[in-house]
Amino acid sequence: MRASNLIIIKLGGSVVTFKEKPLSPNYEGIDKILGVLGEIKKNFKIIIVHGGGSFGHYWSVKYDMHTKPYPYSDLGVSVVHESMIGLNHIIVNKFIESKLKPYSIQPSAFIFNSAADPTRIHDILDMTTGNDLIPITFGDVIHTSENNFSILSGDTIMSMLCTELHPEFSIFTTNVDGLYNDMNKGEIVREIRVDKTDIKNIFLKGEIKKENPDSSFDVTGGMKRKITESIQIAKSGTPAYLINGFHPERILNIIHDREYIGTCIRMGSGS
Repeated sequence: MRASNLIIIKLGGSVVTFKEKPLSPNYEGIDKILGVLGEIKKNFKIIIVHGGGSFGHYWSVKYDMHTKPYPYSDLGVSVVHESMIGLNHIIVNKFIESKLKPYSIQPSAFIFNSAADPTRIHDILDMTTGNDLIPITFGDVIHTSENNFSILSGDTIMSMLCTELHPEFSIFTTNVDGLYNDMNKGEIVREIRVDKTDIKNIFLKGEIKKENPDSSFDVTGGMKRKITESIQIAKSGTPAYLINGFHPERILNIIHDREYIGTCIRMGSGS
């Protein structure tokens, strides 16, 4: 059953940081998102996931760390993890300045050996019901087994949360307007309907525009990962939207069923 008053939003690393500039938060990008969350909060419970951008991704490349579990450098694990805590601290403090009452949750609190714990995930939802808090979690490096660690994408966390909690809306914010049918003409794919669709069929249509093509570090799969996880979310019954996070008013357009610029991935045959 879908939670009719829950929205889960991914703040892309390309929105909350300058991905081409190491360790550089984009305060203006964060503030723009915060400007609409107060309005959204009037009618919805909110859960936020944010990416690593020029923090976690930068150090992941430096220490050659990826999403595949492996006994990576202990120093690398420490540095990547601490950089994500640092970015989360910046974002959470911006929420506090806006009186949005955030509550930071490390992904290791509800993910064990790369698998989500349903009970812990529902505890996160309960937090939004019994209190006026906005849970905020983030992509991170997590322990998997023995001495192995793995980079866990915020996009994967979105899929874990959405397939378990079934929100009314799942929204990914990036630094582009959506998926492009023709990048040269700027033609956006407005909707993709999936019915056990092989993801390769979507990629072969040329409907991918890489996030921030000038960025040299993104170890979690970029736009391809977003589409992979969006398809899983759509198959669980929740439509997934990909929009430009620098125009967050588009989130309001989506939830109020108004015309918006972006791409929606939902269940159903055809595209």
